[in-house]
Amino acid sequence: MPAKEKPIPLPYHHKPPMRFKNFEIHYNSDQDLTHIQSNQHDYYEFFFLISGAIDFFVEGHKHSLLPGDVLLIAPRQEHHSVIVRGTPYERYVLWLDPGYVSALSSPSTNLSLAFQKSLASNGHITPDAEMRDLVHRLLESLLIASQSKGYGTDLLISAYIVELLVALAQFHLFSQPIDTFSSAPMTKPIVKNTLNYINEHIYESISVQEIANALFVSRSYLSKVFSEEMNIPLHQFISKKKLFLAKQDLVAGTSLKDVVTKYNFGDYSSFFRAFKQEFGQSPKQLQTGRQTPGTNERKHTQLSH
Repeated sequence: MPAKEKPIPLPYHHKPPMRFKNFEIHYNSDQDLTHIQSNQHDYYEFFFLISGAIDFFVEGHKHSLLPGDVLLIAPRQEHHSVIVRGTPYERYVLWLDPGYVSALSSPSTNLSLAFQKSLASNGHITPDAEMRDLVHRLLESLLIASQSKGYGTDLLISAYIVELLVALAQFHLFSQPIDTFSSAPMTKPIVKNTLNYINEHIYESISVQEIANALFVSRSYLSKVFSEEMNIPLHQFISKKKLFLAKQDLVAGTSLKDVVTKYNFGDYSSFFRAFKQEFGQSPKQLQTGRQTPGTNERKHTQLSH
């Protein structure tokens, strides 16, 4: 199979709103832009900065983005940007029709989850090195596929978008600091209080009943409200949060024994089963293939292609 040619970025020009399409992807690079006018639209916007520096304003909230950062913008959120001169301003912008995202979803996986939570957490995500590389690769593959009329490109496009949204939602919910959500303007104070409780007790054995008792509500009520707000059952959120944090520690070099003890998994066999079910590999397999120290450190420089 011949190697794919890497896309060439185009200079920015004002784009009309997306109409009657499932998605649009744009790859741009500019030297002299100073700002992009304020706008809002009816589709999801996924912004990924490759190089340069930019102040992005969403509903009046300022986000100072650096290379590798992701910004999620929900429908009807007013936004504009101010570009800091000095280095080429290079980025991907992906527009997604909500109906298309819904059609790609399954009964157990709502692909709009990351964008829904962006309303609560302001949508600014700082991926680690592994996640940045994955986002960059998927966006590049999506752009190449969108410009092709070859066999199967429609399926490849859907697959790239699904992988992108699943990976981003997982990282957004489980790999970022939990106070990203607990400090957000959610509609239900009980969800904030629940997240605060999990944050304070993440190294302990946490049960839904214990949280309900601490918040003086019934277990069923707490489970219902949390699931409706976060689109994931509370017990699953707790388990996944611990597993994703444990994975980060393992990649950083923490021993298996220390991770099992740190997050109060009980015993290694329980942790092993849960970890392998979540990530498709054992903790030892992850450690064997982990990167050398320093490769996960964030570098605010131009991302490689």
